[in-house]
Amino acid sequence: MIMAAFNPLTALRSPRETLDGYIILPRLIDKVRAQARGELPAAYQRNLLHRGGTLDGRFLAFTGLEGEALRAVILSCETDEPVAQWVAQHATRHSADEKQRWAAEVEGYRPTGRVLLYLQSTVPELAAQIDCALVSLLDLIDMNEGRLAVPARGGSADVEERSA
Repeated sequence: MIMAAFNPLTALRSPRETLDGYIILPRLIDKVRAQARGELPAAYQRNLLHRGGTLDGRFLAFTGLEGEALRAVILSCETDEPVAQWVAQHATRHSADEKQRWAAEVEGYRPTGRVLLYLQSTVPELAAQIDCALVSLLDLIDMNEGRLAVPARGGSADVEERSA
């Protein structure tokens, strides 16, 4: 059997997609399942369900969930709905408004410092086309994975002002 190359566009949902009001969660589910099948590239595994400033870490901090507990639930469920139900039962309670405010904060985050340097080194082709410091992390992910068009240098995504 020949395994097709990992294609994040078809294998992973955008970090903007939501499940029960949580951005990032559908993508986390996809990454955990891809890792279990042996299909998740090393670049994606490095931060999988780790605490810290990564998207996974931000989700875990906001929800108060433990990464390994979430992994076990994801792998025990065939569909997303039981995962969402488990998250609703075990996560720190947040109103829909709180989830929306948190999502807006994450969506507006632009990488700086070491995070910016790391991203530029992991996506050099994209970094050569745009100023990564002027684009949100979620835009960078969606551009890198082909969901969002990459503007020409000096294009709208390169100069657009977004509130932090």
